[in-house]
Amino acid sequence: MALIHCPNCGQTISDKATLCPHYNRKNGNLSATDTVTCAECKAQYNKELSACPACGCPNNTNSPNKKKRKGIVVAAIILSIVLVIGLFGVFVISQGRATVYYNNLETVTYKMLDGAANAEKAGNLIKNVWYNAIYEKRDTVTDKYTLKNGKFVDDFNEALSNLFSDEEFHNSISAIQNNQAEVISLMKQLKNPPKEYEEAYSALKTYYDNYLSMTKMVVSPAGSLQSFSDEFNNADTETINSYEKMKLYLN
Repeated sequence: MALIHCPNCGQTISDKATLCPHYNRKNGNLSATDTVTCAECKAQYNKELSACPACGCPNNTNSPNKKKRKGIVVAAIILSIVLVIGLFGVFVISQGRATVYYNNLETVTYKMLDGAANAEKAGNLIKNVWYNAIYEKRDTVTDKYTLKNGKFVDDFNEALSNLFSDEEFHNSISAIQNNQAEVISLMKQLKNPPKEYEEAYSALKTYYDNYLSMTKMVVSPAGSLQSFSDEFNNADTETINSYEKMKLYLN
């Protein structure tokens, strides 16, 4: 066994040593990534040291300020990435909400159209039964409501009662009422539209008011034949017109 000088620090070490006790590194040359060159004496030494062991010149590459600046830069980069991700997330959520809103808008528009079409059919039948009962007019469609034992009923209310008691007509009225419930539920979900759909919602609201007025008339007809006919025909026309305006906002 013999003593030799560490090729890095010059200190005396055993030739059997695998680590220099002065640098805590393997005996031999340090890799380029493990060393720094002293700015004063040009000696190479372990970059982990705070100063050159040969001349004492400070190791600026390992200074706390530099590490601090590096940490600040890394933190700034991470913050920027987080902000970008956050803004993108807000955009995605906003777009998702707008898509859901439009789908509901489209659904309720056509659902009201279906309900209005069924209400129109039911309303016209009510008018015909009402008219034929009063003026004793025979008709293959209304006779089963206006006639009893081959004779006209004494009162149009009886004819209307027969109509609403009919299973097929009763089912059609129930379908209109179910349609109303579905439309009302959807309208509640559409109360607070995204900015880009505020104008569409205003048109939808007008359409909804006309639809609701029309469907309520056939579920509970009231007034005289003349007033019912006038109000129903007007509601029918207004519902169609408001639907045509609503279509402008649909793709």
